[in-house]
Parts: sequence; structure tokens; C-alpha cells
Amino acid sequence: MTNRDNWTDDEFNIILLNPHSTDDELSAKMSGRNAGAINTLRGFIHNFHTRGNISGLSKSMIARLEKGYWTCPKCLTKVQKYGYPSSKGWIP
Repeated sequence: MTNRDNWTDDEFNIILLNPHSTDDELSAKMSGRNAGAINTLRGFIHNFHTRGNISGLSKSMIARLEKGYWTCPKCLTKVQKYGYPSSKGWIP
């Protein structure tokens, strides 16, 4: 398995849509991604909502996260952006 730097939108969405999956389970769904790389990206996603280091996130990843309504794949906190209508649904 390789540890590529450039994540696709599909790979990013797999991580956001499967917050309860383990790194190994996600690695099996994404050919070419090892569990360590997935864990690192999950950490940057967690840092986004805790206002930590997000240097591992691309502009498109940040734009998606800023929309809100996703569950942190590290701590399982539901993240909501202020100003979004409550009728919007959560990404699991």
C-alpha cells in the first residue's frame, strides 16, 4: 500500500461517511491507502473542529468541512456550522 499525499474527493468522502469505521476497515475500502495515512487524515479532520493544526487538509477538504453537518471520525462529535438551517441532514 502506498501513502500518497493527494487525496481524492471520493476518498475524503469515504472517511467522512464512515466515522465509526476503523482505519483498517477504511483501508480495505480504499486501494492504495494504508491505515496510518487514514489515521493521519482523520487527525487533521479532528483538528479542524478543535481549531488545531490543519496543514494536512487541502482547500477542497476545508471547504467541505466548513459546510458543517458531519461527524468527526476521531471523537465522533457532530459538527454543525452556525447559520445552517436545522432541516439539513447530518452525514453519519
